[in-house]
Amino acid sequence: MTSTILTGYSLAAFDSSQSTQPQQVLMQLRQFILQQLPQAPRLTGAASRLNMSSRTLQRALQQADTSFRELVSQCRHQLAQQYLQDASLSLQQIAYQLGFEEQSSFQKAFKCWQGCSPGVFRQCRHPAASRRSYLSGLNQPGLQVNYGIN
Repeated sequence: MTSTILTGYSLAAFDSSQSTQPQQVLMQLRQFILQQLPQAPRLTGAASRLNMSSRTLQRALQQADTSFRELVSQCRHQLAQQYLQDASLSLQQIAYQLGFEEQSSFQKAFKCWQGCSPGVFRQCRHPAASRRSYLSGLNQPGLQVNYGIN
């Protein structure tokens, strides 16, 4: 699932002449984070990918008034919104794709990001899709309803 979202992204090597371009560093970091999920992205791995030390990367993030943790959270939030549009994905699957160990952790984080639970967000954005996925199991062949007639 993640690979379809990342189609077309490429990480350019970071060189010291780009250090004055914090937006480029942020873009490359977001790409790195998206490629790492559902594994937990690490600052040291990101710094290595950008050909800089961890401390230099931290200074660049500080200059951009953000942190690695904030970027990871932003990327997870963005992906969560995209994944919730797909009614075929369960909340547990989405939580896993975003790198959360527990669905409850994902739900708590999502509520902080959006102010509502992922289920409520999904219903508000796509009410017909939510009902369709819930009701889809009722029309499957082989599913019979017996009314207890003897």
